[in-house]
Amino acid sequence: MELRARHRPPIAGPKRIRPPLSELVASIFVVACLLAGSPNAASSAQPEVLHASYSALVPSGAPFWIGEELGLFEKEGLLVKLVYINASPLVIAAVLAGDIQVSLAGVSAIVSAYARGSDVVAIAGAVNKINVSIYALPEIKKPEDLRGKRIGITRFGGLYDFSANYALKKWGLQPGKDVALIQIGDAPSLMSALAGNSIQAATLQPPSTIRAAQSGYRELMDLSKSGFEYQNTVVLSTRSIIRKSPDTFRRFIRAYSTALGIFHQQREPTLKVMAKHLKGIDKFVLEESYEAYKEWVPEISYLNHAGMETAIALTPGVEKGKELKVSDIVDESFIKELDQQGFYRTLYKK
Repeated sequence: MELRARHRPPIAGPKRIRPPLSELVASIFVVACLLAGSPNAASSAQPEVLHASYSALVPSGAPFWIGEELGLFEKEGLLVKLVYINASPLVIAAVLAGDIQVSLAGVSAIVSAYARGSDVVAIAGAVNKINVSIYALPEIKKPEDLRGKRIGITRFGGLYDFSANYALKKWGLQPGKDVALIQIGDAPSLMSALAGNSIQAATLQPPSTIRAAQSGYRELMDLSKSGFEYQNTVVLSTRSIIRKSPDTFRRFIRAYSTALGIFHQQREPTLKVMAKHLKGIDKFVLEESYEAYKEWVPEISYLNHAGMETAIALTPGVEKGKELKVSDIVDESFIKELDQQGFYRTLYKK
């Protein structure tokens, strides 16, 4: 439990938001209809505790936050305790230690962990495209101008590190030789480092990309428009944890899927939840970030298998010649079960 104490989210505790009924009535009606007919909806007065984490303060965390704030996990008999751990390698360590049972994190950490012999597995796709951009100071007019300069990333081994390496390779620049990669810590710190000229470029995601554009920084590459297939973020656990209580994960994925339905169909309640967790963000940036993530977060959380294959091929630390298949690190059985039951047709009225 020590790890959770060191990495608590810089936000208020898990208090429920009580938005006006007029804004939530449609959402609650849909949720109630779905859960009322569910044979697995828990009726126990004592909910099952599940420790969950998210690894970035970006809108992809909204379904987790919605599930907590609107009581969707509770309706499934789960008391989900959310914690913010801002690096995927730390997430994997927490999951393998048993401190966390389910997490929203980058996919490269799963590949690396599996290659080292763990049974970490992705059970849902959260962001199915690589949605990182490279922004630079205004005087950096083209990628070649980065030679001899510094690019900021959050953590080595994470998505931002991978994105920077991918962009530099496309530009014919060698990391560590032509351009230095500097580990900064988190997105707000990246923005501060850019403002202070400690770095001359940074890997960013919304809402930071929107703030960067407002500040006059120059976008050198938008990886989401590069045609590059990459599974960005997943919901993960381990096969051994799932085997102990598969119904727990069945209920979790049902609540998570219901939260996805609200994310895609109920704009105002979603923005209220996001505003609470993404503190200090102005309305325009919040709304633009939400609209951007709606394009990247799937309504039905199947994974991008082509993107998973890319992650396997490009993740550092995977031994050359070692066979690692998408099926080794993916279990979509809970999603498929809900799909076969007609859950998503009801959720999206399709």
